[in-house]
Amino acid sequence: MKGFVYFHPEVIRMLLLGFSAGLPFLLVMGTFSLLLKDAGITRSDIGYASWIGLAYSIKVLWAPLVDNLKIPFLDKLFGKRRSWLFVAQVGITVCLSAIAITDAAVNTAMILCFAIVTAFLSATQDIVIDAFRVESVDDKKQGAASAMYIMGYRLAMIAAGAGALILADAEIGGNWEVSYKIMALCMSVGLIGWLLSPEPPHVEKAVGHSELDHRVTNRLLNAVPATSTRLKDFIQNSSVSQHIIRAIISPFVDFIIRFRWWGLVIIAFIMAFRVSDLVMGVMTNVFYDDMGFSKTEIAEISKVYGLIMTIVGAFIGGIAVNRVSILRCLYAGALLVMMTNLLFAHMATLPKSNELLIAVISADNLAGGFAQGVLMAYFATLVNKEFTATQYALYTSLMTLVGKILGGFSGADIDRWGYELFFIYTAFLGIPAVILVMALMYREKLMRGTVDIKNKGDS
Repeated sequence: MKGFVYFHPEVIRMLLLGFSAGLPFLLVMGTFSLLLKDAGITRSDIGYASWIGLAYSIKVLWAPLVDNLKIPFLDKLFGKRRSWLFVAQVGITVCLSAIAITDAAVNTAMILCFAIVTAFLSATQDIVIDAFRVESVDDKKQGAASAMYIMGYRLAMIAAGAGALILADAEIGGNWEVSYKIMALCMSVGLIGWLLSPEPPHVEKAVGHSELDHRVTNRLLNAVPATSTRLKDFIQNSSVSQHIIRAIISPFVDFIIRFRWWGLVIIAFIMAFRVSDLVMGVMTNVFYDDMGFSKTEIAEISKVYGLIMTIVGAFIGGIAVNRVSILRCLYAGALLVMMTNLLFAHMATLPKSNELLIAVISADNLAGGFAQGVLMAYFATLVNKEFTATQYALYTSLMTLVGKILGGFSGADIDRWGYELFFIYTAFLGIPAVILVMALMYREKLMRGTVDIKNKGDS
């Protein structure tokens, strides 16, 4: 039945939820960059505006709220996860409509505010969907669920990338207002996914009643001076302190207990893995535009070919995870992403060529789809399902943090170095990820050796 893993209902639903997650991302990032460029915003300022995407990198700050807080009234109707998903999807639809009717050239600050709120709601939606995927799909199907999610995500990117650009192309009588209004309507796909997705089973433990909560409480009590009786009483008896311990402290303590100092290596690897492609990705649409490609050409070549190869890469990753060590897959993905960035550096030295753009985009997205699919499956192996949303949000926040920060300087970097050196620089940013995944492979080897020795001793 392994060959039919993609036909399980819980896996197929990830297609619709992936679409819902992918649609707003480009509409506040890559596509939004071209909207700002058409409004006369400078290339450096467009780069700084990409910091809007930091919402995806700091979502761990409110993930404990999403993981533990039940929305009044809606929770009884839909369940905890589904009620949060509904609020996020409706909010995104409203904000995209607001962007559509705002003139970026006249009300730049206002349209940036709408984009920030959209990114915040989109990041919240990601928190919920990631928890959905981990909680509703068993470990053996996580690779397939991740691949299906990425397929939906990339289909949304065709809509938010190719579709939005074609609708906005002035050469065929389009405009950004119509484009973003239609994108807002496309969020209905996500709402269909919401309707078809039952509330997933998740571990619910009363606040302050788990063994880990007791351990954390006792450690805090021991750290407080004996004379601070009020503080001790607050920690031990206050419902507020127990909620803080349960929602915020326990998920991170759990991670430290399970991985100990190797947890630092895992965190460093997660932070480094996608830096290379995230920094490059901020300015790729601007690069294509500067190369002389029209919005329609960018849409037809970059988005369509990119989507196809990303899906192929993700599906290969889903199969590979079931057959090969996941760390070896991550090692291969890190190397492939670095090498494909160098293809962009080569392209920057040549005249405009549709054939070359197709080849470069295809290779880059094949590598990116493979790497992202494997990474998402890896995250699922790191999660304790008692703290699903919070821990997964931690991993995905760390995954984009460094890349988003450095990406904000990408416009200024290109102005200073030019495109060729910029793309070479982004390729070299992938070296730390390769080194760190090698360290994790060494840890895996040590763990296997320990298990083998223990088994021999037991026999």
